Amino acid sequence: MKKLIFLTFPLLFSFTTCGHRAPPKPPYSKVPQTPKVKGLVQDYTAPLLWWEKTKTFSDGRKLSEPNKVSYLILINFGKRKVKTKENYFKDLPIGLREKRCYQVVSIYSGRKSKPSEPRCIVGKEPIERVPQIEKAVAGDGFVKLLLKPYEGYQVEVFKNQKPPFTTPFTVLNGTSLFVDKDVKNGKEYTYYLRFSSGSLKGKVSPPIKLTPADRVPPLPPENPLLICCKTCLLVWEPSPSKDVVGYLIVSGKERFSVKGIYYTFSKRPKGVFIYAVDKAGNLSKPVKVEAKGEKGCSGNGK
Repeated sequence: MKKLIFLTFPLLFSFTTCGHRAPPKPPYSKVPQTPKVKGLVQDYTAPLLWWEKTKTFSDGRKLSEPNKVSYLILINFGKRKVKTKENYFKDLPIGLREKRCYQVVSIYSGRKSKPSEPRCIVGKEPIERVPQIEKAVAGDGFVKLLLKPYEGYQVEVFKNQKPPFTTPFTVLNGTSLFVDKDVKNGKEYTYYLRFSSGSLKGKVSPPIKLTPADRVPPLPPENPLLICCKTCLLVWEPSPSKDVVGYLIVSGKERFSVKGIYYTFSKRPKGVFIYAVDKAGNLSKPVKVEAKGEKGCSGNGK
């Protein structure tokens, strides 16, 4: 019996300690992730390169302070180097048929990533032309641009964007009409346009600033009637316009705003006009009100 206890004790000990063994931790990387280059174009006369901001180490862990990452641009495999805090780089103008190659290195806490794969570009004749606008309209919930006819290029449209212009809001392929309905009335929007042919980008147009708004007045109310006895009751039929939110009554120097389709005067008014008011504050044409008295009432306006 004693031998049995002696033999089982090591087995119990081995099972209890086995459950507490922690897996070995992998060696964490202290090197930042290599930047992912998103694009390289000739922006008018100069190469423009941009990439995703580095936010992780090379092993995928998040950086604790990603705003402290800087970047080293290697031009022609290190013949020239430029350091920046931005995630884009616009180089010096490039000559016709000149070839330049770019690589980007992330720097974090003094440690450098591996260089990105080389991206190269060959200089081309720049696009000097700029898209021309024939008409710009800011309407009720939309913006419309009508371009002069063009050919040979696409037109890139940038909306509320600042340089560098990398990703257009939309691209026009031969059409001269641009309509933007993703807008709000009363808010100003800024548009830039440029011609594009593959990686060759032209000059950017001057800014086009537009503020959409409802400028169309509603239809006036119909069949207004002023009935006077001891007091005067003004009634009317609603405006046919769907965006009407109220009515404005004007009598001499007095002005009354109402939501419904009637209004009571404590005494007989002189010269009454009524307007429909839409949600944008536009007024309809005024409608002059005619007074009528009820039988048996004095001062009925006749």
